[in-house]
Amino acid sequence: MSEKSGSDVASTEGPVKDVGAQKGTNVVSPSTDHKPNLSVQLFWSPEEKSTNHRSMQKLFPSRTIEAGGQPHPLPRDENITFNYRVGDVTYNVDDFFQRARISGLLVIKNGHIVFERYGNGYSDRDLGDSRSMAKSMTSVMLGLALKDGYISSLDDVVETYVPEFKDTLWGKVSLRHLAQGLSGVPFWEIYDDKSDLTDMLECVCEDRPRALLPLLVHVGSRTGEEIQPGSHFKYSSADSTVMAIVVERAAGKQFTCYLSERVWKPFGMESDGYWLVAKEGGFTYGESGFGATLRDYGRMGLYLLHNGVLPDGTNTLPDGYMREATTPSLPSIESKSPYGYYWWLDSWWQNDREARGEVMSEPMLGAESTFYALGNSGQLLMVNPMENLVMVKWAATDTYSAAGRVDTVEAIISIVKQLH
Repeated sequence: MSEKSGSDVASTEGPVKDVGAQKGTNVVSPSTDHKPNLSVQLFWSPEEKSTNHRSMQKLFPSRTIEAGGQPHPLPRDENITFNYRVGDVTYNVDDFFQRARISGLLVIKNGHIVFERYGNGYSDRDLGDSRSMAKSMTSVMLGLALKDGYISSLDDVVETYVPEFKDTLWGKVSLRHLAQGLSGVPFWEIYDDKSDLTDMLECVCEDRPRALLPLLVHVGSRTGEEIQPGSHFKYSSADSTVMAIVVERAAGKQFTCYLSERVWKPFGMESDGYWLVAKEGGFTYGESGFGATLRDYGRMGLYLLHNGVLPDGTNTLPDGYMREATTPSLPSIESKSPYGYYWWLDSWWQNDREARGEVMSEPMLGAESTFYALGNSGQLLMVNPMENLVMVKWAATDTYSAAGRVDTVEAIISIVKQLH
C-alpha cells in the first residue's frame, strides 16, 4: 500500500487563510512544523475552496487508494448542451458553470460520457475533494464488510467491534441506526470554532493530533441529551466517523487498502484516489476527505448503478444492499430529510425547496429511485437507475448558496429530461 505522510505538501495557488486553531494566520504550503488541521476547511471562502479542494491530500494526512489494471471503458459521445429555467429566466451551460461555481461536471448515460467539462482551473487529472460525499462512500465500505463476513449483521451493536465504546451512548447503538443517522448520540454539528464538529476535525492533523477515538468516547459519555436510538433522525458527522472505525476494526484493514482491493482495481478506476486520515497510521476519516478524478467518481457511480457487481460478474455487496441502503428510514421521512445508509434520496430536494419557499419547475424523471452523495460546497454524485444515468458535479459554493442549490436542481431536471 502506498502512503502519503502529512509532511508531503505541494504548493497551492495563493494563501490559505486558516481561521481555525491558527486563527489570523495565512498558511501557504505549510511546513511540517506548522500544518493546518482539517477544521480550517469550515471557514474557507469559495476562492480558497477552488484552490484547495484539488490539493487536500497534500495539505492533510492521507492514504492512497491504488488503481491498477485496465481502466473501465467510458465511451465518449459529443457533449450535449442544455438550458434550464429559474423562475422566469432561462440559463445555459455557461451560466450554470458561473452561477453554481462549478469545477467539474460529468454526465454518463447508458455507460457513455455525454457531457464532461471543467471550470475553476480544474482538469481531468485533478483529484476533487468530496466533503460529505465521503459519508456515502463509507456506506459502500459497510456493504463490503457485510458481504465479506467481517460484520455479521446490521443489528450488531457498535461495542461488538469497538470495545472502547462500551459504557458510552455509542456502545448499544446498532450499526443500522448508526448508518441511518438514528444513533441518538448528541453531537453539535455547526460551522463554529467551538463546536463538536470542529473538535473532531481538529483531530485530523499530522503534528497536532487530538486523539479521535478518545474524543468520540468523550462525546458518547455525555449525559442529559441522549435520544432513544432509532427514534429520531439527526444528520451527524460523528455517526459516519464512528462507522469508519467500526468497519476498519472489523475488517482489520484500512479503508484505502480495502477499497483498492475490492473495488478500485477490479472495477477499473483510471487513477489513484485518496482518503484523509486522522494522522499517519490513524483511522480513516469516514465523514469526509475522499478524493478522486471526476471520471473515477463517475465510474464509482456506475459501480453503484450495477449494485456493486464488477465487470467480471463478481458481486461485492450483499444481495439487495443498495436497495436497502437507499430506502429512507421512517424518522428521516417524518423529519422531511429522506435518508438511507448515508445516502440522500431525491425527495430531499423537494422538501428542502419547499421549506425555503422555493418552487421546483417539475419532478425529475426517475426521481423515485434516484439517490445522491452530497458535499456542502456543491459536490454531488447522483445515480438515477431508472434513467441509467450517473452525474458528478464538483463546485466551490458557499455552504448555504441558494443559487448553487436551485440552479443545480433545475439543471439536473433539464439534463435528465433531454436524455430520456
